[in-house]
Amino acid sequence: MRQIKNQFAKDYAKAEYSQISDEELEKLGSGALYRAAVEGDEKTGDFLAGQISGMVNKEQPAAEIIKEMFEQAEEVLKGADKWVK
Repeated sequence: MRQIKNQFAKDYAKAEYSQISDEELEKLGSGALYRAAVEGDEKTGDFLAGQISGMVNKEQPAAEIIKEMFEQAEEVLKGADKWVK
């Protein structure tokens, strides 16, 4: 699993290769996603990253990506009138 390196990630990786049980490892990770997503805890939250990396085909500047998104949205919206009464 890819995650942003913070104190939680370091502690978890260290524990993962230690002699602790699976139950203890599960307890260590319990609530980490919640702490990251809901509480914004930058130290003990588990911030996942990179899940979309398999969909990236080329390196692009952000401005180019935004421009493409707008062009795609315009194309989709051209046919929107058939969905509106």
